[in-house]
Amino acid sequence: MGRTHRLETTFPRLAEPLGYVPKEDILYAVKAIVVTQRENGRRDDRKYSRMKYLISSWGIEKFRSVVEQYYGKKFEPFHKLPEWEFKSYLGWHEQGDGSLFYGLHVDNGRVAGKMKKTLREVIEKYNLNVRITPNQNIILTDIRPSWKRPITTTLAQAGLLQPRFVDPLNITAMACPAFPLCPLAITEAERGIPDILKRIRTMFEKVGLKYNESVVVRVTGCPNGCARPYMAELGLVGDGPNSYQIWLGGNKNQTSIAQSFMDKVKVHDLEKVLEPLFYYWKQKRQSKESFGEFTGRMGFEKLKEYVEKWEGPIVAPARYNLRLFSDKDTYEAMDGLAKLQNKTAHQLAMEVIRNFVASNQNGKSE
Repeated sequence: MGRTHRLETTFPRLAEPLGYVPKEDILYAVKAIVVTQRENGRRDDRKYSRMKYLISSWGIEKFRSVVEQYYGKKFEPFHKLPEWEFKSYLGWHEQGDGSLFYGLHVDNGRVAGKMKKTLREVIEKYNLNVRITPNQNIILTDIRPSWKRPITTTLAQAGLLQPRFVDPLNITAMACPAFPLCPLAITEAERGIPDILKRIRTMFEKVGLKYNESVVVRVTGCPNGCARPYMAELGLVGDGPNSYQIWLGGNKNQTSIAQSFMDKVKVHDLEKVLEPLFYYWKQKRQSKESFGEFTGRMGFEKLKEYVEKWEGPIVAPARYNLRLFSDKDTYEAMDGLAKLQNKTAHQLAMEVIRNFVASNQNGKSE
């Protein structure tokens, strides 16, 4: 994913199929690939030292031919794979051996305080195995069915919620650590994304997008792309203090490369750029067209025209304040729970209502 801002000879790149080897030969194949890069890759300039530049320069056919020389034989033809589909593995699932596994959404992989203490207690009490996902989430495995209810309740009380209670925007969102942990960071990412997601949710509500509609949002503090912003539907890449380069056009399954849409957008100006894009996505999209597909189809010239001429949605939906419809104690309790999830009390109340209605509808249909 890594690249350098405004240096077009550096770029993110998708992988290409090289070939198939039997499992007993995989180590030899990997060694042949590594040696090919060692002997032929750029060693003089760190910006170009990645294998992707050698493959782009040679082409995959020449690269395969040289690798096969070190490997000692030809690769078998690439075996066709099912079309890739992004799966979060959140929530409860059958493990296949009579046990269950439980996927927990963790905002940006950060676990601290009561959440961290409770998670450790549950893992130790039930002697669970743990997996970490590429989306910075946690999977608890080898859970007996009788443990499902107490584990769910205990973790939820600590703020680790079932996925149906997590904002859909947060499910696929991700950020790199950036400040204060990474010396390469130019601006905020992990510490800034909670507020960015809340602002995007507010924009969705303003332009009339439904709660269950979402976009894949990725934020990084520099152009090295550690949170994969170049494959997101909406990627924000740090390019200055409190400033981002905006990338658009990836897809929901994160299998295509996005394109740079706009440079040097200050974090406080995000609404000026994103609100018109979300509004016209709602108004002009085709049936079931995702945000990434829409931006790719419309083209950046047209999208920039929308942004430049934007004066706000023609009809803004009504806004409601939970404080007006509840007593003080209820509001304060809801507000406290909402803050644990980086949400407003109104957003959390609407989620609870939606889930209550949905569960009752499902009960009637059954």
